[in-house]
Amino acid sequence: MKYPNTGLYYFCKYLSEALIEQKPAGFNPPAFYIRPSETGFLPEGTLYYPQKWWHKIYHPIPSNYKVWHGTYQGSNYYPGSRKVKKVLTIHDLNFLYDSSKDAEKKKKYLERTQAMIDRSDRIAVISEFTHQCIREHLDISNVPVQTIYNGCNTPDDNSVFTKPAFIESDTPYIFSIGTVLRKKNFHTLPCLLVGNDYKLIIAGITQDKNYVDEIFAEAKKHGVEDRVLLPGSITENEKWWLLSNMLAMAFPSISEGFGLPVVEAMHFGKPILLSTHTCLPEIGADAAYYFNSFDSEDMQQTFKNALQHFHSHPEMVDKVKNRSAFFSWGTAAKQYWQLYQQLLQNK
Repeated sequence: MKYPNTGLYYFCKYLSEALIEQKPAGFNPPAFYIRPSETGFLPEGTLYYPQKWWHKIYHPIPSNYKVWHGTYQGSNYYPGSRKVKKVLTIHDLNFLYDSSKDAEKKKKYLERTQAMIDRSDRIAVISEFTHQCIREHLDISNVPVQTIYNGCNTPDDNSVFTKPAFIESDTPYIFSIGTVLRKKNFHTLPCLLVGNDYKLIIAGITQDKNYVDEIFAEAKKHGVEDRVLLPGSITENEKWWLLSNMLAMAFPSISEGFGLPVVEAMHFGKPILLSTHTCLPEIGADAAYYFNSFDSEDMQQTFKNALQHFHSHPEMVDKVKNRSAFFSWGTAAKQYWQLYQQLLQNK
C-alpha cells in the first residue's frame, strides 16, 4: 500500500476487501499485514498485524496465524518460519524483458524470486503467461502452482463521473493510462493521430522525463504534437469519466503482469487495441484488437480497421463488456480461500 494509484496498490486493496466479504463460515476473519500509518483503508473492525522495520531481519509470526499470504514476489517482508503455511502471489517476471536491466541484475532478480518460492507452500500466478514464465526460468518442481486471475472493480451504471478540467472540448480522443515508463511503449501511439482530428490522452504518473520528451518528439515527427496530452496522475473518478467517454483505448505495453487498465476499459464496451506482448492477448482474448507490429503505418491501418470492424459489428459492445465481467475479485477471493483451506487441511 506504499504507492497509491499503482497496479499493486489496487491489487492489495480490492483483494483484501473481497477476502473479507468472501470469508467462509467457520473461519476467523483475515488479518492484514501493513504499516501502522496505512491502517484504516478497510472496513471498521478489520484486524491488522502491524509491520515493523526489523521484520526484514527477524519476522516472528504470532501462533494464532496459520497461513501467510505474500501478495508480491518482491517484498522484503516474508516470514521464514515453517510453522506457518505460506502462499506467494507472483505477478510477473517482466524484468526479463526490460532492456535497461543487464544480465547480472536479471540474474539477481531471478535468484531472489527463487528464494521466495523455496520458502513457499503454494504459488499463485495472475495469468497463464506468468505461469509459463516461471516454469521456464525458475524451479517450481516442489511447489504447486495455481492461476488465479485478478478481478476488476468497476462503477455501477448509475455512477456520476467528474469531467477532468483538462478536457476543454468534445474532440474524440484515444486514451491510454499507466505509469509513463518506456516499457509501456506509449511513444508508439502519436502516429494514430495522422489523418484524423482525434486527440491522444496518456494519463499516469511520470517517472522518466526523458521518456516524456521522446513521446513528444515522436508526436512532432508526425505533426500532431498539439493533440497529445499527458495530464499526469488522475483521480479514480476522472479515470472512469475518461474511460466512459473515450473513442478507443490503445495500450501498446510490452511488459504487463495482468493489464488491469484493459479490463477496466472493457467495462464500457469501447474498442480496445493492445500489443501482442506478455499477457495482453490472454486478457483481451477475442474481445480486443491487436497491433501486430509497432511500425507507424501498420499501427495506423490496424487502428482504422479496428474502428471500422467495431462499429459495423454491434455485437462487439457486449462481447467487450462480458470479457471485463469475467474478471471478478469475488471469484479471485473464493479461489484464494480455497487455497488457504487446502493448506490448513494438509497441516
